[in-house]
Amino acid sequence: MNRASLRNEGKIHLGLIYANTGTLDTATLQLKGALRFRRLLARWLGSDANRLRRSTPFWYVVANDSLLTPEQLSEHYDALERVYSQSIREDESLDYLGERPRKLWEPCSRTQMNERFRSDRLLASFATAEVAIDTNELARLVRAAIAASPYIQLMPGHRVRGVSRTNGLLRVEGSTPDGSWAIEADHVVNALWENRMAIDATVGVTAEPGWVHRLKYRVIAALPDRLRNAPSVTMVLGAYGDVVIRPDATAYLSWYPSGLRGWTHELAPPDAWAEACCAEATTTERNDIADQFITHIDAWYPGIRDCVPLTVDAGVIVAYGRTDVCDPRSSLHERSRIGVTSYDGYHSAEPGKLTTAPLVACQAAAAVIGQAAAL
Repeated sequence: MNRASLRNEGKIHLGLIYANTGTLDTATLQLKGALRFRRLLARWLGSDANRLRRSTPFWYVVANDSLLTPEQLSEHYDALERVYSQSIREDESLDYLGERPRKLWEPCSRTQMNERFRSDRLLASFATAEVAIDTNELARLVRAAIAASPYIQLMPGHRVRGVSRTNGLLRVEGSTPDGSWAIEADHVVNALWENRMAIDATVGVTAEPGWVHRLKYRVIAALPDRLRNAPSVTMVLGAYGDVVIRPDATAYLSWYPSGLRGWTHELAPPDAWAEACCAEATTTERNDIADQFITHIDAWYPGIRDCVPLTVDAGVIVAYGRTDVCDPRSSLHERSRIGVTSYDGYHSAEPGKLTTAPLVACQAAAAVIGQAAAL
């Protein structure tokens, strides 16, 4: 957990952002994942998973040139609220990070919006129950659980090059600094991220056309004292960004037009992206990205200009779409093509988002053991 899973905003999606798909498919899938996220993590990571640090709740602020109007967004939120209410009424085991919010969202008045933001850039705002978790803390817990498990053999430094079928078994081959290696097994789960489709291809599994890999930067910055309890924010709906106010007095910042620095429809992203994903971009590039993020976000979120950049790095986003998010018809507005596809012992797992990764993990385990996972 040292690339995209670490360098995302950590939001556990309730489905609110996926309002431009024409259906509730993606939104309800994210909601399903969110309402099971804590319980599934607790099965694997222990009670510490119940106490993951979280951000302040998100406000959704509607940009003047949003793809959807405040009224259209409200309709989506209302529909999702009904799904949520029915879900928690029918299943007492469901919760959102240990809580069962009375409401997922509510509109804010113009006065409330003016108190926080420069409203000349905005049409409306909504307060939500959505929060982000600390991805550094989650990564630490996952690493500790793997190290403590008697059932897992961790093999760091082993690069997977391909998978083939040999004498009825699946043979995974690769390299290390000391030479080549291989393992044969009855079942193989490909849980890679940006290299998943490239490895699938080596065993003859063809990806559905239309994928795209995007290189997206983030900035972690120290907050001024007056913003330490301010709301986290997602601007909707289009090529905008997020501010995540974290409990350690830092903020996650993203501004999509400045942070998108790579786009490819190849099976795997170029090796040149690795430097950005390991926080090894040049100082000039990091400074430029941080300056652009802070300038653009401060234009509507006052006080961000007083943040002090600490970290500038990137992760790879894997999704389906030929055009970017500024296109209302882009497939990037949905994340319903996820899950596990199995081929005679070989299982390719597409988690979609952090929110739905535990669900897909259960699906992968179920595919291996040949029975339904208990969700």
